[in-house]
Amino acid sequence: MRRIRSALFLILLIFVNAVCLTFSVASVSADDVVLITVQNESDGILIPADGQEWYRVNRFEDNQSYIFSVRNPAGQQMMLAAADDASKYIWYYSRSNMTTSTAPRISTLSYGRYSLSYSSRGLATHSSYYQDGDSAWDYDGKLLSYHGGSSVFYLQYKPESDVQLTFTRNPAEASEIIAYSRGETLSRCIIRQPAAESYVTEGSGYPAPEFYVGLSDVTADRIEWFVNGRRQSCTAQSFTAEMLANQPAGVHRVQCRVEAHDSRGLHYREQSAEATFVIAKGVIPDSVLTFSDIHEEYFLIGQAFERVLAETGGYLPALVICTGDFVYGPTVDRDTELNRYFPQIVSQLGGLDAVFVAGNHDSGEAASVMSAAANLGAAKNLPAKGGVIFDGESEAVKKNGKSSRNAAGIIVYGINFDAAIQKNGSNVLYTYQNVIGDVKHFLETVAADYHGELVVISAHSGMHVIGMQPESRSYYQTPLSEWLGENMYNVDLSYELAQTINRYADDMDIMFLFGHDHSRNEAEMLLTDGDTLISPRHYANRSSESQTLHFTYAHAGYLSSVIGCADHAFTFLYRNGDSFSLDLLRTTDQRVRHTDIPVKHPYEAPAAAETTAATTAQTAAVSAEELQTTTVSAAAVQTTAPAEKTDGLHTGDDLYILLAASAIPVLLLILSRKRRLQ
Repeated sequence: MRRIRSALFLILLIFVNAVCLTFSVASVSADDVVLITVQNESDGILIPADGQEWYRVNRFEDNQSYIFSVRNPAGQQMMLAAADDASKYIWYYSRSNMTTSTAPRISTLSYGRYSLSYSSRGLATHSSYYQDGDSAWDYDGKLLSYHGGSSVFYLQYKPESDVQLTFTRNPAEASEIIAYSRGETLSRCIIRQPAAESYVTEGSGYPAPEFYVGLSDVTADRIEWFVNGRRQSCTAQSFTAEMLANQPAGVHRVQCRVEAHDSRGLHYREQSAEATFVIAKGVIPDSVLTFSDIHEEYFLIGQAFERVLAETGGYLPALVICTGDFVYGPTVDRDTELNRYFPQIVSQLGGLDAVFVAGNHDSGEAASVMSAAANLGAAKNLPAKGGVIFDGESEAVKKNGKSSRNAAGIIVYGINFDAAIQKNGSNVLYTYQNVIGDVKHFLETVAADYHGELVVISAHSGMHVIGMQPESRSYYQTPLSEWLGENMYNVDLSYELAQTINRYADDMDIMFLFGHDHSRNEAEMLLTDGDTLISPRHYANRSSESQTLHFTYAHAGYLSSVIGCADHAFTFLYRNGDSFSLDLLRTTDQRVRHTDIPVKHPYEAPAAAETTAATTAQTAAVSAEELQTTTVSAAAVQTTAPAEKTDGLHTGDDLYILLAASAIPVLLLILSRKRRLQ
């Protein structure tokens, strides 16, 4: 029996040695997690038993694996592993994305049945107990923290204690944790995403476009550029895409991949946002591309441009309105949205002029900063709740506008979702109480000096009762339950807001375009002048009232595909003779829901805005320096080439006056034929 036991022990010892070739178990205790001595680490590269290289990083990336270590008193690194299985030292990080904006933050560090979690005793490997609030892990390059409920706990290493890995609420007492990864993205080092300065016009003789990637204080080990997925020979931060010169109308994509390191032993690997480069035959006057709920699928913006070019025979919209929910998961803060998410959107916009409206997952302040920075008629101090974000007759558009210079007959008012949130302690009410007065003042101002502009009110949330409105139906045209969803989907005082808009709609052309409802499976809502709108008054007592509309009320289109009925849909709106054409398009197929809406008041430009073709052409010659005005704060969003570059792209806007006279009638004929065929 003793020999059998000895043989079994020897087999076990051989197995442990095979698993832990480069580290040894330093201690075994009552902890759920033990520490294993690391034998092979240098220059920020750790090599465990499997021989794979793991690189020191300074933050978490979603859906990637990590190894964590802490230094013992002798200065050796000790890896965190499961106590009853020392081979389990690789922890997979995942955050819960498909949640409501008001849900707690949830992320996990797991390995099979093991899940790192906080307990009052110390670091554990059982599932977290229920928390009324956040249950999430964070890493800032030094400290590993757990957010549980409304408290934050920092991991602390106490080598002299029976329980060596415990928690403290004081970050000054926390221990330095070193994280390693070998994922597609390591630490991030791109602080300026590549982006096109502007769209260009086919046949205008534009030069080869230049793209630039800005890096933090790192030493670049490798820089690779890709055009339409093909690797290029350029290895510098600036890249001139010669193969994109003299091309026909279309959409191209440029991307950069960077690998780098710094003096602290951190390793960087990051793929840039995909920069969309758009070549067009021209821009359709008074036209808008608008979408809602993209939820981080930013590549779909470029696909929407491709669809519009195909639909119009090579022509682009004058303005893009991005109507909220740019991210998913719990609502992000201002700086995170400006620094991480908006640069990716800007890269996809291809240099077209765009304005932004915040959704329930977004920071209203961040959206207002972006719209103000676009300098298209928004106030420089645009509040977080929104306001006028585009005025085609403004001097800012005439001077700095690129594509939007052709949208003189449009004015856009944005209602950020923040404006509908009313907090009273821990209670949250969603109401348009603080919106109605602002919208009334806006419409009064426009009415006092109205020239036939199309007034677009872009709001993330709508004004109808889900399910009670007969047109409130699913993608498959099945009815939805009445009052489906929470208060944020059936906003209080919606009736009063719609009533306010209605008062001005007989004397103005107004469209209210919204998103948001895709997570309740509502699709393709469209009401026009004469239809009945059923709106909430108070969600708590399910009170509502109906009224006959005198304006257009429609979904902007859910461009994403990640939740509910979102199905790659967006809206293309343009002035078409004595009608406005409202087309709901998709990036995945050729379906079109086309609606013609009669123009009530033809647009007549104010006398002060009348210019000769020569003056207009001169205004169109926007310099590269002027194009660099769309910049948000020192560390935030950059949308143009570096300041030292002086040769901007030839946008082809100089040719627009000639193109417009000859091409627009042909374009309208093409569009009308498409409609007849449909």
